[in-house]
Formats: sequence, structure tokens, C-alpha cells
Amino acid sequence: MRNRTAYVVALLIVGISERTRSEDAQAPRWSPPGNLVLTTSASGADPASSMNGMHLIDDLDQSARRDPESKSGNWLIAPLPFKNELLGAGLVLGIGYLYGDEDRGPESKHSVAGAGGMYAEGGSWAGIGAHRGYWSDERYRTTLAAITGEIQYDIALDVASTEQTIALLQNFSAGTIEAAMRLGEDGWIGLGFLAGETKVGSRNLGAALPEELGSASTIDLATARLSAEYDTRDSDLYPLRGHYVDALISLARKELGSDYDYEIVELEWNTYVPLADSHILAARVAGTVVEGNAPFFAKAWFGSEADLRGYTPGRYIGDSMIAGQAEWRWTLSPRWGLVAFAGAGKVSGALGDIDTDDWLPAGGVGIRFRMVRALPLNLRADFGWGRDDSTFTLAVGEAF
Repeated sequence: MRNRTAYVVALLIVGISERTRSEDAQAPRWSPPGNLVLTTSASGADPASSMNGMHLIDDLDQSARRDPESKSGNWLIAPLPFKNELLGAGLVLGIGYLYGDEDRGPESKHSVAGAGGMYAEGGSWAGIGAHRGYWSDERYRTTLAAITGEIQYDIALDVASTEQTIALLQNFSAGTIEAAMRLGEDGWIGLGFLAGETKVGSRNLGAALPEELGSASTIDLATARLSAEYDTRDSDLYPLRGHYVDALISLARKELGSDYDYEIVELEWNTYVPLADSHILAARVAGTVVEGNAPFFAKAWFGSEADLRGYTPGRYIGDSMIAGQAEWRWTLSPRWGLVAFAGAGKVSGALGDIDTDDWLPAGGVGIRFRMVRALPLNLRADFGWGRDDSTFTLAVGEAF
């Protein structure tokens, strides 16, 4: 999510697959060669789901048309520099292998196996291995992922009317599995499970964490997940029209092996409308509700992923959040484009004494550069401004 897309892991996913459903001539179809150098999306920031390798595999399913002449798989390599407000500047390097049933024709889905690593300034790092497979004439799919790493980041917390910047160090390792079944032409429903452990502590020697963040002891994670999605977009990389709906329910229980009992419900809806030649209106509404005794990193982080640009993740963390935005996309030439975006959101039950009664507005502008003429995949630079914050993001792929 996309649903709690973990920033760190999202950076590490490599791959392209899926068929292109578009019948519109404006949505280019592309057949991957036997070997390809390609970058993948690097948006969002949310250490809460750094342990969640499941939804990052969604980035493996990008629009591509299979080469009907290819009788073997395709190797992909993904070197990607990035810059965001949470981790700073860094580099991702990943490798993936796409393969499938050539007898099913050029619109068949690819199974993907991949591995990658990330390193960011300050010493943050992560590594992941993952596989997504399609089975029984693409009626079923399975997803497996394992990740480990260590990230360093700061969060701002108001305590007793005093703002504190807390420097955190979080170690984690986790594995996740999901099995999904196709519903009709455009839907999927899946069941999954995540298990792992994490430890969060202060980077300042001898400093204790504020009470709001809990203790620095090792935390066991165990979460059952129910997911559903509906996708009528004509392209996963640069949609011109269609809708994308995604829902995730996560249930953490001590009976499953978790140290905490809590539930998370996440919903998102994206829509894309062509306004004129070279002009697209994209809109998004997303919300998260966390119930129970959830650790701070599993709560709703405002500013993570695309909700909303203009706010550094870690400033507003709460029990629930909602955000809506619209983005105008203008293709200036075959390689260059501009965007303008605006939106607002709200956080409830925020940590500390932060006032979030009012809506949090955001807006900004961005520049796009198409990396490969034959593939609608853009390098993006976004400048966002919020009520009391601003951000700059350099990444590959659209924000949503």
C-alpha cells in the first residue's frame, strides 16, 4: 500500500511483471528483453513496517508485456539512489529473475525471485530476499519474503509542552508469507502471516526512551493478515485511467506469538482521469485505524508513503489517520513532465501533546524525467510543503 508499504523494504524490491490491460494507444506496451537494467519505486517512509516484506512484493507486479519469443526468464538489475527526510540519502542495489509459462502468451504474468540491499547515510541498512509465484493458470499466487536490517531515524515528540527530537536505532528481522486467490478479472483476496522481532533504542548513550515509546527490550511480532485488492488501471507504472482499491486487516495476538495485542485496518482508493492530451488528474484517499495496545512503530505515521508529501514521518504518529489529495500530471515532452499536488489529512490520538485537532494541509510541485523511452517509468523529484514542515523526495515511480 500501498497498505503500510515499508519504506526500507520497498526500496529493495526489484522487478517488473503483470500484463497490460489497456486498450488505449496512449498506454505503451513494452516487452522486456532477455536482460534489463531497471530501477524500481522508492517512495514513502515508515519504519513501522520495515519488518513487512509482504506488500513490498507488490512492486514486483509492474506493468509489462512478455516477449513472446523469449523461452527463458529475464534478469533485472536495479541500482537506485534515493533521498528522503527520514533516512536521508542512500543507495539500493537489487537483482531479480522473471520467469513464467511461455505457452500462455504475451499477456501472462511473471513469477519473480529477487534479492537486494540498501544503505543510507548514518549507517542505516537492510537486506531482503523475496519470491512471488503464479500457479494453476494464474488463479493463485504465493508471496514469500525475509528481511533483516538496522535503521536510524529521528522522531519529534511534544512532552510537557516541550518538543523533543529523539534519535532512534531500530534493529529488525522478519519473514512473511501470503497466499492469494483471483476473484474475477481484476480482484484478489489473500491470507498472510508475518513473524519476526525488533528492538528499538536510543542512539544517545545511556538515554532512556520516553514513556510514550515504551521500553527498548526486544519485541516479538506475529500478525495474521487479510488483504483484498481491485485494480482496473490501464498501467501500474503510469496510469491514464482506472481505479485501484486496496484493503488490509492485520491482527496481532499474544496467542500467535506477539508481545502486543492490536488490530490495524488500512484502506486506500486511487483513481485516474484523463483530462486532455498529456494531462492526467490523479486522486487518492487513504486511511488507517489502529486499535489496541500497539507499539509506536505500528501506529499510523502521517507523511509516510504518499500521505502526505510535505510532512516528515515521525512528527505526527497516532491511532488513526486519514489523508486525501489530488495531483495534476502534465507530460511536456516524451521525456519531461511536471506535476502539482495538494491535499489535507488528520491524525487522531497522537503521541505526546501534539495538537492535531485541525486538518493538516499540504501542497507541492514536482519534476518528472522518463528514464526509458519505451517504458512509462519516471524519475521524480517532489518538493512538498505542509503546515509546519517541508520535504524533498527523489525516487523512481509515481507517488501513487
